Amino acid sequence: MSGERQLDRSERRLETLLGYLPYFALGVSAVLACTVPIATARSLRSTLLLSAGALGWLVLRSVMDHRALDRGRPWAAGAHFAVQIALICQLVLSTPVFGFFAFSGYVHAIRYLKGRRRMAGIAVTTLPTALSQIGGTLPVTPGLLGVYGVALCFNLVVVGVVITLGEVTERLSAQRKQANAALSQANERLAAMLAENAGLHAQLIGQAREAGVTDERQRMAREIHDTVAQGLAGIVTQLQAADQVREHGGTDLAHRRHLDNAARLARESLTDARRAVRALRPEPLEHAELPAAIGEVVDSWRELHNLPAQLTVTGTAVPLHPEVEVTLLRAAQEALNNAAKHAAATRVGLTLSYMEDVVTLDVRDDGAGFDPSALPDAAGRPAGENGGFGLTAMRQRVRRLAGTLEIESEPGGGTALSATVPAVAREAARG
Repeated sequence: MSGERQLDRSERRLETLLGYLPYFALGVSAVLACTVPIATARSLRSTLLLSAGALGWLVLRSVMDHRALDRGRPWAAGAHFAVQIALICQLVLSTPVFGFFAFSGYVHAIRYLKGRRRMAGIAVTTLPTALSQIGGTLPVTPGLLGVYGVALCFNLVVVGVVITLGEVTERLSAQRKQANAALSQANERLAAMLAENAGLHAQLIGQAREAGVTDERQRMAREIHDTVAQGLAGIVTQLQAADQVREHGGTDLAHRRHLDNAARLARESLTDARRAVRALRPEPLEHAELPAAIGEVVDSWRELHNLPAQLTVTGTAVPLHPEVEVTLLRAAQEALNNAAKHAAATRVGLTLSYMEDVVTLDVRDDGAGFDPSALPDAAGRPAGENGGFGLTAMRQRVRRLAGTLEIESEPGGGTALSATVPAVAREAARG
């Protein structure tokens, strides 16, 4: 932009110079007319009067240009130019040294005339200019006629070249100004876009922060439900069973077994709570692959509830992405917990199926069953305090992996749960 301002200043200086050039040429011509003896010169008095008239006419042109009196009136500029050419011719005829002032005709034709008027004005200006160059006498003698023609052609060629260069420069200047204006507009739009992008970036950061907070809350809620809440529910169940053994006169061995189970559940829940806070993987997956980890959960559940439960693995087991394994392990834990807590099942069967693109966990029990349409997530209602969050959390886990959770059940007909997730290999996840 500094270069653009410098060019603009140069153009303004050139315009100012062109504005003062006719005055300078008139002054030089008048001084020469007074100091240089010319044989064909007329009286000095008439020359000075004509010079004064030409000066007044130049001042009038400056006033008109300053006040834009002839803007939109081409005839005014043409009329002023015609009078100026007449004055130039009179001065050249009186004293040839006013050929210097004759060049002011070119300046005025270029600055104030347009189109064909400009070319006509330039052609007319060459007449007194060439006449001054051959002595300023009329009529032109036959001997000087050829010289006069050469002078005319010379002036026309020189002025034509200068005008052509000027027009090219003017056109390039106009293109440069248009390009700079377009660039300035593009910069303004870019600045506006950058400001808008900055606002959007700040908005996205805020949304990402809120989404992160929400995701972390959901993760903690799921982990607490799948670990601490289930552990506490198991502890309550074991303590109630211990009270029932004592009330009905059961053996101390049975009573102690329930208390030991409650203590074990409490330790496991404490460990799971600490791991959930640290966002660590479930402990069964730290030391074993998914089939063995689910088998360990099934064995623990069978020992805790003294009910038959069996895990069947089909297909070729492969190491999966940690999120996939955690999702399936939590689904198995939740299904087993529901089978014991709500369904009053007497038998549970789990099937872990490894297929080419997906892994499926199927859990079936022969419990009381329920109406799946009454589930909070299926009906679009939030989970209440009395239940429903476990299946909702399971569904959220599965959907986060672009998987599906299907539940088939009816009152008195048992429950079949199927969780299907993509079989993302552990190596692919790391790569």
